[in-house]
Amino acid sequence: MGDRKLDFTKCVVGKMSPEEQDWLNVKMAAVKESARRFPIFFSQASRFIANDVPEWNTDEIQTLENIYPGFGSTDWTKRNLARTILICALDTNSDIQVLRVFFEIAEMNELVALYKGLFLLDNAADFSSQVKEGVRTNMVNVFDAICLGNPFAAAYLEDPAWNQLVLKAIFMERPLYKIQNIDQRRNKELADMLQDYIQERWAAKRTVSPEVWRLVHQYLREDVKQLILEKELEVLEKSAIETILDSNATVGEEFWNNIGKMNEINLN
Repeated sequence: MGDRKLDFTKCVVGKMSPEEQDWLNVKMAAVKESARRFPIFFSQASRFIANDVPEWNTDEIQTLENIYPGFGSTDWTKRNLARTILICALDTNSDIQVLRVFFEIAEMNELVALYKGLFLLDNAADFSSQVKEGVRTNMVNVFDAICLGNPFAAAYLEDPAWNQLVLKAIFMERPLYKIQNIDQRRNKELADMLQDYIQERWAAKRTVSPEVWRLVHQYLREDVKQLILEKELEVLEKSAIETILDSNATVGEEFWNNIGKMNEINLN
């Protein structure tokens, strides 16, 4: 195993019960010896591994964040962790063939674990086309596994695919602040598409998520600025927009994350 896979495995195995650890250790060894039975073991995890979410202390979360940036922003069940460990047990020379076939037959919960686990693979970049395909899904749980708290997209998707992922997240009303490295992947093409979207929404007397302005920041167009000046804004939206209008404002990740968290509360 690569260091990333090995370190992740060491961190999470201890969260399993003794019986779960025994089952998982046997299956990991079998997968390392031969990938042929991987799909069977992966599916069997639903019978042998509990689906509860482990409790983590601060040091554990920090260690896992170093291995898998974004880990602490979403819930990982023990079953997803176990399935990810099985993915990590695959040999790099065979994982593409095995996983691409399994993606075609996996059910929803299996797809969630598959997409969560890809980042840990030594050849993760080889699965970019699979993730692009996955972004098209209408299954919210699967889309969230790709989009939220998962560093894969920011690390390996080129701008056009990244932009499509963000647009889909907006249309599906997913919390943008949980998208890993969203600020680092800001780009003018995405900002322009979002400003066209804002114009269309406002023309139809419809609202826009205040999180959208996070991605418009530094790319605000004069035509949209004029619309802003003519519009009566909601409180959260006003806070976000006033910040990007102020050229002297220093806007950090914490500010935008708080906007996202408050918006998520409002939506729920």
